[in-house]
Amino acid sequence: MKKGAKKYLLIAATMFVIFGVGAAILIQHANRLIERQLRETLGQGFSVKKISLTWGKVEATGIRLTTSQGKEVLKTDTLVLKADFRSALSKDRLISSLVLKSPYLLIETDRKGILVNPVIPKKADQGTSPPSLFIQDITIENGSLDYLNGKIAKSPFLTKLRNIKLDFQNMSIPFREVFSTYSLLADIPGKLNKGTLQSKGKIMLKTMDTECTVTLKGLDITGFKPYFQKKGDVDVTRGLLDLDMTIKISANKIHAPGRAVLKDLQFRSDTGTGQHFLSLPLRAVMNFLKDNNNQIAFDFILEGNLNNPQFNIRQSLVEKITLGLAQKLGLSVTKIGESIIVLGGEGLKQFGKGIKGVGEGIRDIFK
Repeated sequence: MKKGAKKYLLIAATMFVIFGVGAAILIQHANRLIERQLRETLGQGFSVKKISLTWGKVEATGIRLTTSQGKEVLKTDTLVLKADFRSALSKDRLISSLVLKSPYLLIETDRKGILVNPVIPKKADQGTSPPSLFIQDITIENGSLDYLNGKIAKSPFLTKLRNIKLDFQNMSIPFREVFSTYSLLADIPGKLNKGTLQSKGKIMLKTMDTECTVTLKGLDITGFKPYFQKKGDVDVTRGLLDLDMTIKISANKIHAPGRAVLKDLQFRSDTGTGQHFLSLPLRAVMNFLKDNNNQIAFDFILEGNLNNPQFNIRQSLVEKITLGLAQKLGLSVTKIGESIIVLGGEGLKQFGKGIKGVGEGIRDIFK
């Protein structure tokens, strides 16, 4: 081999060794470097047991985020991120996959419905622009979510989702006007039954335009009384809800035809003849259940403008179920202002308060 060729080979070998040693040092200290960056972003409540970095892959275990009071709002057993690290030098950073194993998230709102937890990280200074990020595939395995609603009842009301499985494709940060596709499956634990939630479709995160299907099976409604049962209503001791909806949201307007099935309804045994369920005569409900295999099925259409502060999806859904149920029972109903008026003779006799009293009683449901 010529002397010049040996010289260049020696230089190349030396550079390779230097590069290898540099990469080893970077990987060795990646745990502290990445953790420090995450702590600056998420706050001092962030902790992680271990971060392992190899070329094209980051794996973190034991991630936790707690409030200053020590309340745990986020955790995950394992996070695995795969990416081309060369994209970190470019304007658009590409992540091929993000996998979260056994994650937990607490969503909490106060009495005004304002988000309390998780705390949203502070925005960067206006003079700096965050890097663009594109994630091709997000997978959640065995996830859990607690929703603590401080607005719906006197004390915060807890709703749980368990065994969450989510596949989400094509997420860009900042959000862009492109659709992301998703598939979701989760369990909703109940006192008497475990319900299942299934949804799939596409969503544009920047505008929230959505086209999807949502299916609920075997939802134990006794665990959701604060959402539909008000003072004066009969106490529901058992009941299941099946729900199928096709949802389309465009320009912040929602159009969602659906079908609901209420079944296996049971009420407190000492109820009087003048009581009601969803502001409808209890006797009419029980008679229909007796003659129809203990279930009531009906169709409805949920519509509204999401920009209208007076429109509330939960309230509107309860209202649509009330109207659909009343029509299925053969009761004549109408809506005047914010009140549902039952015109059926038996309905008025059951309330014994006249139309004004009926309207006020039903309106209380939607406050």
